[in-house]
Amino acid sequence: MFFGAKDGWIKPETMNVEKRWFVNVILPLPLPDLFTYEVPEEMREGVSPGVRVVVQFGKQKVYSALVYECHHQAPQQYSVKEVLAVLDELPVVTHQQFKLWKWMSEYYQCAMGEVMLAALPSALRLESESKITRNPSFNHDTSTLTDHEYVVYEALEFKEELTLKEVSKILSLKYVLPVVRSLVNKNVLLVHEEVEERYKPRFVDLISLNEVDFPEDVLGDLMNKLEKKAPKQSDLILTFLHLSKELDAKSISKVLLIKKSGSNTTALNALLKKGVLLSEKKQEDRIQAYTGKLIPPLVLNPFQEQALLDTEMAFENGKVGLLHGVTSSGKTELYIHLIKKKLDEGKQVLYLLPEIALTTQLITRLQKHFGDRLLVYHSRFNEQERVEVWNKLLADNLTSESSSYMVIGARSSVFLPMEKLGLTIVDEEHDQSYKQVDPAPRYNARDAAIVMAAHQDASILLGTATPSMESYFNALSGKFDLITLDRRHAELEMPLVSIVNMKDARNRKQVSGNFSHALLDELKLILKEKQQAILFQNRRGFAPYLECNVCSWTPLCTNCDVSLTYHKFKNEIRCHYCGYVQAPPQKCLQCGDQDIRMKGFGTERIVEDLQLILPDANIARLDYDTTRSKSGYHQIITSFEEGKIDILVGTQMITKGLDFDRVQLVGVLNADSILHYPEFRAHERGFQLLSQVSGRAGRRMHGKVLIQAYHVDSPVLAYVLKHDFKGFYMHELAERHRFFYPPYCRLIEIRLKHRDEKKADQLSKELTTELKKMFSNRVLGPTIPYVNRVRNFYLRQLIIKLEKTISVNEVKKSLQSALEEFKKRPENRQLIIQVDVDPL
Repeated sequence: MFFGAKDGWIKPETMNVEKRWFVNVILPLPLPDLFTYEVPEEMREGVSPGVRVVVQFGKQKVYSALVYECHHQAPQQYSVKEVLAVLDELPVVTHQQFKLWKWMSEYYQCAMGEVMLAALPSALRLESESKITRNPSFNHDTSTLTDHEYVVYEALEFKEELTLKEVSKILSLKYVLPVVRSLVNKNVLLVHEEVEERYKPRFVDLISLNEVDFPEDVLGDLMNKLEKKAPKQSDLILTFLHLSKELDAKSISKVLLIKKSGSNTTALNALLKKGVLLSEKKQEDRIQAYTGKLIPPLVLNPFQEQALLDTEMAFENGKVGLLHGVTSSGKTELYIHLIKKKLDEGKQVLYLLPEIALTTQLITRLQKHFGDRLLVYHSRFNEQERVEVWNKLLADNLTSESSSYMVIGARSSVFLPMEKLGLTIVDEEHDQSYKQVDPAPRYNARDAAIVMAAHQDASILLGTATPSMESYFNALSGKFDLITLDRRHAELEMPLVSIVNMKDARNRKQVSGNFSHALLDELKLILKEKQQAILFQNRRGFAPYLECNVCSWTPLCTNCDVSLTYHKFKNEIRCHYCGYVQAPPQKCLQCGDQDIRMKGFGTERIVEDLQLILPDANIARLDYDTTRSKSGYHQIITSFEEGKIDILVGTQMITKGLDFDRVQLVGVLNADSILHYPEFRAHERGFQLLSQVSGRAGRRMHGKVLIQAYHVDSPVLAYVLKHDFKGFYMHELAERHRFFYPPYCRLIEIRLKHRDEKKADQLSKELTTELKKMFSNRVLGPTIPYVNRVRNFYLRQLIIKLEKTISVNEVKKSLQSALEEFKKRPENRQLIIQVDVDPL
């Protein structure tokens, strides 16, 4: 598919062969412009928008770039280089993707190359690697070489070429370019660039029986002989015959055959050499096929049926649907009915989730309905698996089958090549995980999904129990259609929420460590009744910080202005901003005293303390530290579902849409840390987190929720107690209107970073002065953020508040121009400026 000529896209067959051919390409770099290259005559047939081409950029560097448009217009500003190679027969990026990229680049004020870096799987992004070889014309006089230079020269005696990474490893040096440059100047080495395709298809060895040369009678005689002389070969044949019958397959995987037979490759090679068995390589998907039976969607209850009708009506009206369904109201079942209808129409479906942990449960559930039509895509997949999902969708775009693929994934899934999109579901639409903060593009996947659906005339449904202020405002003002599910499935009541006043409990000596006696009594009752509990604490690690009991000294990160979190399991203190790690101090570095105490508590400490209080309970935690591996989420959640875990302790990962049958109790250990944060969205996020985690309780029985807090007079807690979203919304909306915050205005945040604190202060004030000339009192700041320094950069912030009546596009153009002029000044070159549109 191609744009019309007015958009700069021309079908290759309509281009004049006699004229010179040029392509504008997107380079995977944060550059504001596209770059033009000439297409050699022999490559013209394979060039079209969306294919990857190899181009040289700069003096030496080689990249794979994406063709954005084809034309005959030579650039006037610079001499044009030629395309070096065409990598694809068919486009790997579609017309609809480029439309979304262009919108994202303009709306979020970033370069197309930055969008490309976020969108393409890394295995599809190729970059040249510098390699060194010996110069054949060198006279072998090594007397002028330094020790490091001679080591590199000698290393090339054993290996013809080396990468810079290998040179760095050989020399045990971080920076090796000076050594390599010196060797090149002395004519000892030659440097060249190589581009290598990173995606490698997986091949499997399949073993089959040579039925022509070894029919049944001949094979029987052979096995009788082998049984005495080579029993392992005989076992291999018997195992092959058994597996072939069991799996109803004429060829068996080599790995499976050896594993099941208990034999070895020596025996197998002997049978292959005799011609009894045959071997062939076959390309295999890394995505495992679903082998279970498919089941139809469940019958909806009357309330779900009405919600389904309301949703379809919203789609017919061409509006975004906002499904406001209380926790455990059966939103997923409604989604399944909508998905099936679209897939049966031959349309593709995108199902977005904010957290990878949620995909673990839903994959199992959805596969029972859609089998191999379900594809999964998120950052825990390796780059090879992500390319295979990408390629499946590209192939699906070209088919006219009556049933297409659906994709379930996290925010990066909005970049997938879906040309037949019929429905997008954004589950837990309120969640801040949909917003990417760094690097650019700083996009919100929910908003990008709405735009993508509009581009393809597809239906879109936002679903949540706690809508964001903006989405609910849009629904009440008529921009979205509001669909309501206000009853739990099977007429279950909402969980009973109680607040534990921790200040009062401590005064009454009704607290053990970080647990109120009320919470411990409920946990003991849960264990007695063989039910399960979830405990929520939004801090991982053992203790948020260490402190000297004499002088109050606290160990801080060397790169950031934050305290280091103590992790007891690894016996380390770690920065959760930059990853800096060191051993815990044995004494105070300020006064020398050895009385270093742990302050606060994280999920790791809760598990340890609770294990001492409830020694017979099986306790586990779900946080970033326990789910780093690809299967980490699956193992913990599956164990909890199967009842192998009694109490699950976790961060906000456990608050989001997980469905457990036997969870009767939810405990929130420190609500104050959620509600008292210096940010205008703190109450909204606090209400959402507390409501969502409360919703994990009593999904098959009546549940209880205990919230521990010191400041129990918070208005947010009063609304959580009554499960009163509308009351909270009206209260918060009045506050937003009073102080002119979204949804009554738009925000653009400008973040400045500089390694010199004085320069950060000075330049942020200068920029503020210049922007105020353009936008007057709409510019607020500069302010010093809560964390002043991250990764050795000092941070400053500006906020631009814009009325809804102002043209945001015009503001962005003026802002972009002003920022580019500001950055051009020589004294500002070390300043990093980041623009975040619609910050969270």
